Amino acid sequence: MQSGRSRVDNSGPVYRRIATELWEEIQSGALAAGSRLPNEATLAERFGVARLTLRQAIIELQRLGAVEIRRGVGTFVVSPPDLVEIVATLPRSRQQSDATADALDSAALRRSAAPVRQVDERVLSFGPVSGSLAEEAAGHLGIPVADVHRIDTVMVRGGRRWIANSYWHSAQWSGVLDRVGENGLVVRAFADGFGLDLRYLWRAFSAVAADFDDADVLDVPLGTALLVRDGVSADAYGTPVFYVRRRLRGDEAKFVLRYDNDAV
Repeated sequence: MQSGRSRVDNSGPVYRRIATELWEEIQSGALAAGSRLPNEATLAERFGVARLTLRQAIIELQRLGAVEIRRGVGTFVVSPPDLVEIVATLPRSRQQSDATADALDSAALRRSAAPVRQVDERVLSFGPVSGSLAEEAAGHLGIPVADVHRIDTVMVRGGRRWIANSYWHSAQWSGVLDRVGENGLVVRAFADGFGLDLRYLWRAFSAVAADFDDADVLDVPLGTALLVRDGVSADAYGTPVFYVRRRLRGDEAKFVLRYDNDAV
């Protein structure tokens, strides 16, 4: 490659590889929210491609909701939305651990004609991590960034990829992977494998467009609406154990918060 051009992976469609690299720069802040992308000629020269290929990459980013094309002006990085926070507090005695399979089993039991469908959680990657997400997780867990490990998984239900999951935890729990096969789910590996009585510290709900990684993991089109549930689970003493972020298709989930006036 000529000096000054980016070095892009040689696998997959060229436009997708270019879009992925630009997306990573947006995620890292190298391309700041509200900033204008370099013009087509400059980007085409940078990546060594024709303008048509470059335009396909920009369309991918637009589909993702990462950029906005203003005709006659340029292409701009979209600022993140201002989220409205809706807070509800539950008594600690009413909180439960993050046992997804238990919730599925309960839902299936309420449908008398429907059998319980097995959920299989498959580990995709794991190990120490760095970057902005690791910094965010470190803040939630109250540990140094250098101590943060991440596990990425996908839950498969009825043979279909269903939920993409990311868990961040301290290096002290790195042995949890050895217990996943035995306990079925990562959360159960934490709880049963280490004898932890897990409790929610908090849970949050939001929505995002499927990025390149989630689109591949869940086998959905780029930009598909995903519902996100994230939060921190702690041990019985309130010490954070892991920060989890789950993403699932918006047309396959409904979050319900029931209020019990008699709860104490």
